Amino acid sequence: MISMKEPRNWELKDVRAVFSDIDGTLLDSEERLTSENLNMIQEIVHRGILMVFASGRSTRSIRKLFSGLDERNFNAIAFNGSEVTLRGEVISRTTLDSATASQIVRVVSEINIHIHAYVDGELVFSELTPAAERYALHTGLEPVIVGDLAGYLQENPPIKLVVLSESDNLSALKEKLTGQFSGVSFTRSGGIYLDITRSNVDKGRGLIEICKREGIAPENTVAFGDSDNDIEMLKAAGLSVAMSNASQEVRRIATVITDSNDENGFSKIMTKLLQNLTPLL
Repeated sequence: MISMKEPRNWELKDVRAVFSDIDGTLLDSEERLTSENLNMIQEIVHRGILMVFASGRSTRSIRKLFSGLDERNFNAIAFNGSEVTLRGEVISRTTLDSATASQIVRVVSEINIHIHAYVDGELVFSELTPAAERYALHTGLEPVIVGDLAGYLQENPPIKLVVLSESDNLSALKEKLTGQFSGVSFTRSGGIYLDITRSNVDKGRGLIEICKREGIAPENTVAFGDSDNDIEMLKAAGLSVAMSNASQEVRRIATVITDSNDENGFSKIMTKLLQNLTPLL
C-alpha cells in the first residue's frame, strides 16, 4: 500500500527522468524482473522519459539484465556512481587509489573476510571460493582469478571493492576501515555487502551529472531505492520513493513509501505518475 510522509497529495507534473535501484527495488526477492516492472520500463522509454538504472552492480551486469533496450536508451549509474553511462556511452569513471585499495584488501583478508574487486569491468577474485561462485552467478559475470589480489591491485586500480559477510561483521568492519582509511567511501548494500569506492562518488552525484548533461531539472526526476547506497540519490531527486522492504533510514528520508519489490511497488507508483496530474493519494 502506498503511503505518504507528508499530510498532502504529491504531484509531479513533469517527469523527465526516472532513476531506479535494481536489487531489492526493480528485481523481486528471487532476483527476477517481473512482467509488470518490465512493461513499465518499456512504457517509460516509449514516452520519451529518461530511464536510468542505478546500482552497485557493474555496467556489464546491468546491461545483461536489460539487454532488450537499445544503446540509445541504456543509461546507468553503476558501481554506486563510480561509472556513469548516458545513452550507451560512458561519461565518467572514477577508480580507487591503487595503494589504498591494495592495503584495504590486505586488512580485510587478514581477518578472513571475503573481498573482491572490479577492474576494467572485470570481476576479480583471489580464488574461486563458494562465496565467489555465488556472487559471480548473481552478477552474471565470468570471474577472473588472480591469486594475490592485493598485489594485482597495485598495478590495476579498481573501480570498486566489495566485502561479503554477515551483517554484524560488516558493521564492525565498516567502523574499523572508516577510521583507518581516508578518501574512501564505505557503504552498506543489500544487507550482506560493504561497497568500497572513492569518497567523491555516489548515486546522487550520478543523478546530478546526468541531469546536467540532459538539461533536466532534478525536481523533475523520480528515484526509487531500498538500501543505504540509494540515500544520496533519493535526496537529490524531486520525488523520492522507498520500497516497503527498504532499510529504516531509506524509509525515513523518502517522501513516498510504496509496496515491496515482491509486490511491484515500482510499477504501481509509476502508473499513478504517468496518469498525468493524478495525485498519489
